[in-house]
Amino acid sequence: MGEIIPRWEWRTFAKDIKLAINLDDYEKTRHVESKEMYVLSKVVDENPKVRDNKMDVKSLQQVNLDGLEQWKPILKVAFPLPKEKLLEVYKVFRLAPPEFEKDVYTFEEFVEIAKKNPRIMLFEVEKTRDLYDVDTCIVEYATVKVDGKEYKTAAAEDPDPEKVKRIVKKMGLWGGENINYVKALKRIREGKL
Repeated sequence: MGEIIPRWEWRTFAKDIKLAINLDDYEKTRHVESKEMYVLSKVVDENPKVRDNKMDVKSLQQVNLDGLEQWKPILKVAFPLPKEKLLEVYKVFRLAPPEFEKDVYTFEEFVEIAKKNPRIMLFEVEKTRDLYDVDTCIVEYATVKVDGKEYKTAAAEDPDPEKVKRIVKKMGLWGGENINYVKALKRIREGKL
């Protein structure tokens, strides 16, 4: 695996999002439909999810003066997970791990353990994402279904924060709140989005 370069991100969630640009004018680089399970701790705002039977954890590295967030992947491992990797996940949660009685756990077993902890929140999320190359910056426009409700999300991400800021301005979204998946999901569950 090559060097992991953290990316700066800006994202918004709403029932509908109108952009100042037409994304059809840009190259669509990917169309992805997925079902994911976000496994969030009420204690921290880290971003663990399970997609394609892999535990994928991104960690917030820093927030700059413009409110852009720098995220770095810190763990990506396939189920079944060895106990040692689950202990790493609980460190990310900043929660005491349960007594693991086995050496290896399937995804279903992990979910059953997580459900027993009132400080862990589970979200089944369906996504339909389209990714575009907008002036060499990754732009995502997606439909997200969670807790029976549908939302739109738009994002820009790149290792260069100035490029992200420029593209968010170009999309006509600058000045709005930067709402990452963790914030959005917690707000949805609280009825605040």
